[in-house]
Amino acid sequence: MGAGMLAGCGASLPSLTTGSLFGGSAASTAAPAAPQIQNDPISRALQVGATAAKAQKCGFNFDANKLRTQFLANESAALPNAADVAKINQSYDASYRGTAKAIAGEGEDYCSTQKTQVIKTALTRHLAGDYTPTPPEPVEEDDGGLFGSFGDSSTNAANEQKLRHPPVGDY
Repeated sequence: MGAGMLAGCGASLPSLTTGSLFGGSAASTAAPAAPQIQNDPISRALQVGATAAKAQKCGFNFDANKLRTQFLANESAALPNAADVAKINQSYDASYRGTAKAIAGEGEDYCSTQKTQVIKTALTRHLAGDYTPTPPEPVEEDDGGLFGSFGDSSTNAANEQKLRHPPVGDY
């Protein structure tokens, strides 16, 4: 019986894969697609309102009321229904107020160099009339696992240093 089980693992059955056993295919094991960015009126209102609040928190020199007026005028021109325009107004205002309230208690460390660069990029786009949401920042994928840092040169260098110069102390 053992020989029969091992025979099933040979190269004689190239089309037998776990994907074919469970209804998938080898092509379905590809990496998942990047998340799609919502680019609808509500998403744009939330994005622009939050950016305006963050920019004010970090002391950017711009007219927040003018940005709001230009954004809402742009969205109103594209939306024929007055009820939709009212939703956009409410979404913008809620995003602005909510973000301002959420970051009000943050200290000066909120406006770090990296964060202000992201805010500046988004604000510059919005002031120029581009209200599309900012794409999400790429997240460095952790290969993790038991031996995730096995090939990490910084970890290996630190370990080599310890081996060459063992700590002096009680043994």
